[in-house]
Amino acid sequence: MSAVAIRVPDRAPVNIFPRLSPRLFVHEGARQSLERKLSEGSPRPVLLSITDNRHAMISHSAEKGVVRARVHHMFLDAPPRVLDALVRYVRVGDRDASEVIGRYIEANTPRLARASRSGHLVTQGKHHDLLAMFQRLNDEYFDGSIHVLVTWGARPKARRGLRATGTGSHPRATIKLGSYSFQDRLVRIHPALDRRWVPRYFLAYVMFHEMLHHAMPVTRGPGRRLLHPPEFREREREFRHHERALAWERAHLHRLLRA
Repeated sequence: MSAVAIRVPDRAPVNIFPRLSPRLFVHEGARQSLERKLSEGSPRPVLLSITDNRHAMISHSAEKGVVRARVHHMFLDAPPRVLDALVRYVRVGDRDASEVIGRYIEANTPRLARASRSGHLVTQGKHHDLLAMFQRLNDEYFDGSIHVLVTWGARPKARRGLRATGTGSHPRATIKLGSYSFQDRLVRIHPALDRRWVPRYFLAYVMFHEMLHHAMPVTRGPGRRLLHPPEFREREREFRHHERALAWERAHLHRLLRA
């Protein structure tokens, strides 16, 4: 079997993260946009904080002429009807608005359960910072519109029963350099890329590829799912170092397979 490198979305969430403090990334523009919407028509200014709280989805209080609101990040991509209800609920405690919000939260309960199971996130590697890279790519290629989490995956355990070579275990035949879980809104990057000899532009290319899976969800063709339709490949070529990254991957695949 010939050696290949693949980047495909995960089909099932796996708990692969070390136990470190989780980090929630929220694009500041999205937070400010919702804050302005909550402040429109309000007699008092609203200061908004975005949370990952899994118990109190919405809380607000008035203090010194200012309304301080704490809202779960699920509302950042809520439909207009829900956002309008959120405004009415925070402003006047509207009962009908409360029911709309309640139904929305109930519909997103599986999303909360998945977040609870998904473990902790690690963005700072030994040689590369995923969060800083994600922020740059998000601003440069997506106008800050991508709202997902990123993490390094766990280093795989030593494999048993593999023939030893002069450089260690027999190399793997394939390696999944990155993956995107649409359900968890989570990009995972293989820790093999956290090496001094892996150039930043190649890691950025893998990250960009997975971010595109969020921006361009899977489509369906005749009897099959299309992970990389022509439109996806065309958009992928907008990455500044696209050809350079592919050339580096071909030249160094053998090292990645042994990493």
